[in-house]
Amino acid sequence: MTRQFRSDDTSHWNEKFGNSSDGSYAPSTGVDSVIDSACTGTSGTTSLSATNAGFAIGQLILIHQTRGASAGVYELNKIANYSAGTITTSYPLCNTYGTGAQVLVMPQLASGNIAGGVTITGKAWNGTVGGIYAKFCNGTFTIAGSLVASGVGFRGGAASSNNALNGNPAGQAGEGNPGLGTNTYATNCYSANGNGGGGGVNGSGPQAGGTGGGGGNGTTGSGGTSQAGGIAGAGGGAVGNVGLTSMLFGGGGGGSQGQNNTAAAGGNAGGIILIIAKNIPTITGNIYINGNAGGNAATSGAGGGAGGSCLLKFQTGDMGTNKITVAAGSGGTGSYAGGAGSVGRIHADYSSSITGTTSPALDSTQDFSLNTGSGMFLIF
Repeated sequence: MTRQFRSDDTSHWNEKFGNSSDGSYAPSTGVDSVIDSACTGTSGTTSLSATNAGFAIGQLILIHQTRGASAGVYELNKIANYSAGTITTSYPLCNTYGTGAQVLVMPQLASGNIAGGVTITGKAWNGTVGGIYAKFCNGTFTIAGSLVASGVGFRGGAASSNNALNGNPAGQAGEGNPGLGTNTYATNCYSANGNGGGGGVNGSGPQAGGTGGGGGNGTTGSGGTSQAGGIAGAGGGAVGNVGLTSMLFGGGGGGSQGQNNTAAAGGNAGGIILIIAKNIPTITGNIYINGNAGGNAATSGAGGGAGGSCLLKFQTGDMGTNKITVAAGSGGTGSYAGGAGSVGRIHADYSSSITGTTSPALDSTQDFSLNTGSGMFLIF
């Protein structure tokens, strides 16, 4: 089942763009403030285990399986009641959510304005919550400043300067949709960790080593390189889909391994930005959801993080000219370079019009369910 404010949803979203109860949004520079929690729940029920004193009746929420089984599934829902660590939802859950899922409140804005000169940064993923910037706006949402979710997604793998083939830790695989990466040769740390890049593995010589692989998202990340008998980290796999009905962070870059302190950590990946607003006028600022570059080292560079995911839903919107980027993090430099991460994904659902360009090019779908702010669909 799905409830994502789309005409092909199996469960209709009646709340549309929200009720404007959170008023006007005009933030100053800083990290986005989020009411969130880890959560678990079973499909078909209206009970979600989650704990945050900020949860309240009437709030609209995003539930997202961030990593673990079924990573990438998500839905919109509403809090009917909250008591002692349990959210009662207004709609039955579309999916089962287990370890690695999170729930966050999406404010119901009357208007939004990220003014010129203002930089809003998404809350970083910490393994439990974070990495997602999400808002409803029952009006116009203006982006003249910078909205940044670069490097707030899955985390890069750690470096190692020891010799893994002698039983010591290797370069750690980047965090990916299955979870944290392994750092041991015996458990194939050099393999992709879902969309996380594999870690590099050292050889036996003083100049031996392996660079980390890049994280994946929109495409597969690039593999690392090896020298003197080392093993290169593989690139992380592609995840999600072009319509972002399955939506994930970019994969973290793999850490490298080289003796004598010649290794580096992988780059963190881009997170997720979700904005559901009636109107998004010409974006004159920027939305960045890029992967971070892998670390540099004298011998073995680390893998770059992948770009994240950007999903916009609106009636009319103008993306500006390449003002939204979900770029790949480059591989770290050294005698041997780490693998680059992949680009992320950008999708927009719109009802009336969409203009502008993004990098990479966005995927878009006209969807008339977005034509009305409340109640029934408009009929054409």
